[in-house]
Amino acid sequence: MRAATRARAASGLAVLLLAALTACGEPTTEDYCARLDQDRRQLSEMVDSGSPTALLSNLELLDGLAELAPSDLKDEWQTFLGALEELDRALDAAGVTAGDFRDGRPPAGLGRADREAIVAAADQVRSEEVVTAASGIEQQGRDVCKVNLGL
Repeated sequence: MRAATRARAASGLAVLLLAALTACGEPTTEDYCARLDQDRRQLSEMVDSGSPTALLSNLELLDGLAELAPSDLKDEWQTFLGALEELDRALDAAGVTAGDFRDGRPPAGLGRADREAIVAAADQVRSEEVVTAASGIEQQGRDVCKVNLGL
């Protein structure tokens, strides 16, 4: 009897653990939409600012959204954020910020290699692949979540 009681207890514990793990699983579309709605004002200000540093200064916010993104949107977020993060790394490696560039001109004293790395990363952010990914993110936000991101 004792062995049977232990087996039932272990089985019950396994069921409870599985239920708890399932509850902590993948974020849902509802979680993602709720977060978009919660961050709507900050996202709008970021897009409306027109500042060259707006996206880069909000990487943490964007990373949080990407983590909650539904599985059908993960690739788009990875493409979009990957390009932004590469630009951020290139700027950081050069010891400059996006705000240091005036009218597209690099700050004085920026070396050629750093300039080329920054230009390549900025070109990637503007690439068709990244623009398409951003459009997909925006479309999902508008159609599914009823939130206009304006990316």
